Amino acid sequence: MTILNEGGNIFQGTAEFDQKLIPDMMKQINKVMKVTGAKALPIGSGATPTPGKLSGDLDMIVDAGTIIKHFKVADTKNAKIELEKLFQQAGFETRKSGQIVHVKTTIGDTPQQVDIMVVDNGATAQKFHVHDLPKGSLYKGVHKQIMIADLAKVKTTDDHPNGMKWSAYKGLVDRETNELISSDLNQVAKILLNPKAKAADLGSVESIVKANPEAQAIVDKYEADPESAWMKKKIPAPTETLEDKQLRRIKELLPK
Repeated sequence: MTILNEGGNIFQGTAEFDQKLIPDMMKQINKVMKVTGAKALPIGSGATPTPGKLSGDLDMIVDAGTIIKHFKVADTKNAKIELEKLFQQAGFETRKSGQIVHVKTTIGDTPQQVDIMVVDNGATAQKFHVHDLPKGSLYKGVHKQIMIADLAKVKTTDDHPNGMKWSAYKGLVDRETNELISSDLNQVAKILLNPKAKAADLGSVESIVKANPEAQAIVDKYEADPESAWMKKKIPAPTETLEDKQLRRIKELLPK
């Protein structure tokens, strides 16, 4: 399984930004993208921005096929080169690493970093990177991806006796042949969770376990190893301050 790795701080001067800026950041990006016929789509927390919440960068996906066609180049590698040039010509500072074109946007006084991933079937892949994390969850989108991958690994059917694999850019595929089984999240949910499951049930660790209680074993496996990538990416539980404790105690003593 391939999991998105965020670009981190590529540019000097960029800082964490309030997610309320994301719509304007997207406008800057897609104003440049418009000429290509492609639209960059937000993923991760950027797809459901929460005013007041901070982000280090904005991750977006764009369809490689559309970019290749516009620039009349042979492959994704050259499409990324041309896409970077396009943003440079529009006056943006850029960097390129792996499958990502990094662009510095400027909304307000402090610049921001946008990471544009050029991938096949961009519109489909974008849906796999939109999460529905419950308020206060200690898990991120990457934990959801790990769970889906583990569920696919052990799932077998008559048509797929050797199990399945989860590609976060393609969908559910046969483990042996790499043949696509389904890129429809509703169908994937039914296969991996239960016959009545829906795409929304794949939105978070919590919803996956609710739809398929046996998936709790996956959580328990990773939580038992403090050195696992799962635990290193897990959000630390909030620490109750002395003021919080005192306020909670006062509320407990109030008459019901």
